[in-house]
Amino acid sequence: MLTNPFKAGDIVVYKPSSRGRGKSVMTDLARLRPGERYKVTRVEKDTYLVLEGFESSPTGGLHWTEFERST
Repeated sequence: MLTNPFKAGDIVVYKPSSRGRGKSVMTDLARLRPGERYKVTRVEKDTYLVLEGFESSPTGGLHWTEFERST
């Protein structure tokens, strides 16, 4: 089983799966742009990344597998 490698303060790149993109399309997270970099402000339940500028999203973040570490 894979574990979340990200923590608050990390910079990540949004690389959504088609399933993940579909889940976010009706929320404020639909404004996220694939390939863009975002800062993680917190991690919920060791699984969901909450991003800077999206802290008040009712979805509570996106699954960490929808992101890659920024280089």
